[in-house]
Amino acid sequence: DVCAFCHKAVGPREPAVEAMRKQYHADCFTCRTCHRLLAGQRYYQKDGRPMCDTCYQATLEKCAKCRGLIAERIVRALGKGYHPGCFSCAACGRAIGAESFAVDERDEVYCVADFYRKYAAVCSACEQPIIPREDKDTYKIECLGRSFHEGCYRCESCRTPLSPEPTENGCYPLGDHLLCKSCHVRRRNESSC
Repeated sequence: DVCAFCHKAVGPREPAVEAMRKQYHADCFTCRTCHRLLAGQRYYQKDGRPMCDTCYQATLEKCAKCRGLIAERIVRALGKGYHPGCFSCAACGRAIGAESFAVDERDEVYCVADFYRKYAAVCSACEQPIIPREDKDTYKIECLGRSFHEGCYRCESCRTPLSPEPTENGCYPLGDHLLCKSCHVRRRNESSC
């Protein structure tokens, strides 16, 4: 047999180590960082090279949340590494894993449901949060400093749906009221009499 480190023959009476599916002289099987003998010791393999426990621990990334060493699985998000359980929602504490998530202005991470619960605009008409439902996108319509669901954006007088686009079917506000074009003209004429 040939030593995997020095590439010299391993004699039948020489102390030898079998590790990482290879043969080594006992004196050649060392940590490739600090050169400590590893025969009979706990060791790790990193990039095909043996390392002692101390040197291996020094190569591990620290969790961005708890600052503990990440020895097994790592979740990468926001340019940082986390233990899977540490990458969790700031509101409910549930681990996010590979799910979608959102980040607030203080860099706190939220599951999507809790983020919407906390930060979604509230519809001025129905007073419900404006959030996507059942895998359907949604958007809020803003008018006169208020927010509306698409379906709630209606003329306050005749309840005709208003278009968010500046068209004939769009909103024609009068004072603080959302009106369609015909209701706008009618109210304006009534107030001028």
